[in-house]
Order: sequence, then structure tokens, then C-alpha cells
Amino acid sequence: MENLYRVLGVPEDAAEDDLKLAYRKLAKKYHPDANPGDRECEKRFQAINEAYSILSSPEKRKKYDAEYRRFRAESGSASGAGTAYGAGSASGAGTAHGAASAKEQSSGIDFENIHRTFERFFGFNPDTKTVTNEQKLNPGARNPLDTTDLFERFMGIKR
Repeated sequence: MENLYRVLGVPEDAAEDDLKLAYRKLAKKYHPDANPGDRECEKRFQAINEAYSILSSPEKRKKYDAEYRRFRAESGSASGAGTAYGAGSASGAGTAHGAASAKEQSSGIDFENIHRTFERFFGFNPDTKTVTNEQKLNPGARNPLDTTDLFERFMGIKR
């Protein structure tokens, strides 16, 4: 049985506001629109939504807590560590992907997979040399910093 509190990265006695804050932060980070084509992020996003839907409802949360306590007692595991998604604690320690500092987590940069960050920012994958976002590489697109028109109108130059 999966520890839903670890999926959201909150303690088991977390208040509703803490659950909502953790959910929103993780949902934004792992949303499929923010990570197009990344199956791992889609799975994490689904797990985050499922965890929040259970833990945000007082009745469902109470039922889950009882079932999870029984599961831990039967399996002999007091910690409940080792979730499939490695969300870990709120500090980021104990994750399946390694411990990250709070500064790294808040920056929104995935240092463990810097190529994916590079790909999202520049629009192509440097390893495979494939274009993933044509808009970012389109040389025919108008430069938003181009002031040529403004300068020509100011100087009275007509083309």
C-alpha cells in the first residue's frame, strides 16, 4: 500500500491547508502541460491527484488512515518508507531520486535531469539533436526586442 502522505511530501498530521499547498506545488511541477511527453511526470501527476482527492476529504482520509495503520501493523513496517514515486518528505530527503536541497527544489530546475530542463528552455534535445518545440527555434519569428519599426517611424524613414 502506498503512503499518500509521502506522495504529497507532508507529515501524517498535516492540516488541510498544508495538504492543499503541497498539492498545488507538486501539481504545478508535474503537470503534463509543463512536461509534455514525459510519462514519469504524468504518472506522478496522477498519483498526486489521487493522493489529494483521498486526503482532502475528511471521511476518505479517516478511512485511509485506518487502512494504512492496519497495513503497517501487518507488514511490520513502522516507517512506511519507499513509495513508488519517491516524493519523500517536505525537505526532499529520502526520495527515490536522491536528496535535493530546498534551494534546488524551489528553483524549479531538475538538476538530476538537466537535459530535460535544457530541452524545455531551448526547444531541442542536445543528446538526440531533435527539435521538441519548433516555436523556440523558428528563425522567421518576429523578435520581440526588435525596435527597427519604432526607430524607422521616429526617424521618418520609409521603405
